[in-house]
Amino acid sequence: MRRTTARGRVFPQFYSTDRRYARLSVKAIALYPLIWANGDDQGRICGDPEEIKYTCCPNVDHITKAEVPLLLEELAAQKLILRYDSTKGPTIQMLDWWEVHRLQWAWPSDYAPPDGWQDHLRYKKSATEVVTLNWPVSPETSDTAQVSNNSASGEQEPKGFLPTPKRIRKGNRIGIGNSPETSDTAQVSNNSASGEKPSPSPTGFCTDRNKISSQMIEQFRYCFGHVKAKEPRKNIPREPAAKELAQMRDLVDELLAGGGVPLDYIRQAFREAGGQTEKSKHSVSYVAAILREFLGRPKNRSP
Repeated sequence: MRRTTARGRVFPQFYSTDRRYARLSVKAIALYPLIWANGDDQGRICGDPEEIKYTCCPNVDHITKAEVPLLLEELAAQKLILRYDSTKGPTIQMLDWWEVHRLQWAWPSDYAPPDGWQDHLRYKKSATEVVTLNWPVSPETSDTAQVSNNSASGEQEPKGFLPTPKRIRKGNRIGIGNSPETSDTAQVSNNSASGEKPSPSPTGFCTDRNKISSQMIEQFRYCFGHVKAKEPRKNIPREPAAKELAQMRDLVDELLAGGGVPLDYIRQAFREAGGQTEKSKHSVSYVAAILREFLGRPKNRSP
């Protein structure tokens, strides 16, 4: 489902020592992170001062509606934002947006980009298609749009997003390590004599039951689908049976009780299970075992 406004945005740490930010007035310093948090996936927001007031800081009495235009001028003067007119009226583009964000998904903006600005897109056009433009985010990316099949045959995961769990062996145990965001390989280190395994970063953990359930069902359909004999890369989606739906409900309860799970881990677990040749591993129980390994959580046992 498309969302036009970002949720869970992280305000960059480097602004604590950024000279442009230091030159702002106290009220502009307070307003900028609130604009940042309400931007869409392309770092854009309506630039009308009244809209800024009632969208970003409606309950901040210290910043009045009459003061917002001057505060926006401050931000523009320090090259933190660009104010321009789009087909929808006054618009703001956060200028540092793509220097900071390495998103997993980025939907198109409702506002046209400023002249010379390059949008970066990766979003689901349908259940089986992912549209990408200038992706991954880098100076070398192409300007041409691409449509790829997001099927069990393997869309390549772009670098620099949610840390990908890598299995690493520690003695007789299997642990999980995080690959560096700019590297294809995980680095294994001895953290301590206790053999404690590193845990994935909590950034990106989902605790929304509906989102986790939907991701499981979607991945089940396409990763455990029936492969056509003459077209080995094309799967016929398979709907989960009643028993499998019950197993997924129990797994969702278990994951939520442990603090949630990154949605990307679910996708990776189903793809690993779907790539196994043994039919017994095309199962929810095998996916559950993979997720427990990824998250470093022991299997729940009934009393």
